[in-house]
Amino acid sequence: MALVSEFLGQLTLNFGGQSSEPTSPTVVPVADFDADKDAARIETAIKTKGVDEQTIIDILTKRSYLQRRDIAFAYERRAKKDMITALKGALSGSLETVILGLMKSTSQYDASELKASMKGLGTDEESLIEIVCSRSSEELAEIKKVYKEFYKKDLEKDVAGDTSGNFGKLLLALVKTIREPPSSVVDYEKIDQDARALYEAGVKRKGTDVATWISIMSERSVPHLQKVFERYKSYSPYDMQESIRKEVKGDLEKSFLTLVQCFENKQLYFANRLQDAMKSKGAKEKVLTRIMLSRCEVDLMKIRAEFKKQYSKSLYQTIAEHTKGDYQRALLSLCGGDD
Repeated sequence: MALVSEFLGQLTLNFGGQSSEPTSPTVVPVADFDADKDAARIETAIKTKGVDEQTIIDILTKRSYLQRRDIAFAYERRAKKDMITALKGALSGSLETVILGLMKSTSQYDASELKASMKGLGTDEESLIEIVCSRSSEELAEIKKVYKEFYKKDLEKDVAGDTSGNFGKLLLALVKTIREPPSSVVDYEKIDQDARALYEAGVKRKGTDVATWISIMSERSVPHLQKVFERYKSYSPYDMQESIRKEVKGDLEKSFLTLVQCFENKQLYFANRLQDAMKSKGAKEKVLTRIMLSRCEVDLMKIRAEFKKQYSKSLYQTIAEHTKGDYQRALLSLCGGDD
């Protein structure tokens, strides 16, 4: 069992990276679940001449992570070999990426994407920003734990080694997960102080006091910050997003914008990312795959609703237009229906 156990990692209670935020997944546990039956079907699908991809898609995109894990254990008991290795051998290309991604929990998947974004020469800042700036403190704490288990390294150290300047400082502050938990008490004085501090550190002065922005945006609770950005408008002629665009550039700008967009409406942020990934002729598969995999057991149903509201077209139809083959079938299955 070594391989499966090592790859799937230990089961943690917070496996889906779910936090206090309400969840609205498109992938949920199937009711009359039978791991042995699914494992037998997958074994047959892999052994079939030419591989029966459709069966693999039908089963693995319609089971929760815990159920997929059970199928992997049942498969190993049956076939006396590791299911992930067998799937790797049977599949290729984009479909392989999706199916192997599904064999990780949400936090394991995020950890592996972070690792990949910092591997080798050059950093994939876009992926790094998306994951670090959009995950809640609870999700990040879980990702750090899994990262340490899998890679025997601290995520903080890797982020520090791979980024620099204020961009690095901001990501590090977020990875440290020092954000205050939401409080039932609304502190209007603190809201006003923070709004004024953000204005005085940016738009009001020449040059930006980035350290103040970092500390407020990485330490305050999300409900508090939502009120701060509202209050900010009474000090500044620009809203927070416009102020960021005026004050900072490059990866730091992208990071602050991602943070503010996620504080204001996280599902809309992901809907916009999905639309951007599919705007051009060839879909940016990497982004599309990552969002579909990392959000399908968290809030993809809400992302779908925001997508439809924003673009007057369903996410399902948009994916159907911009992808093809088995990859398309897998993503449409994870999407969980048309709106």
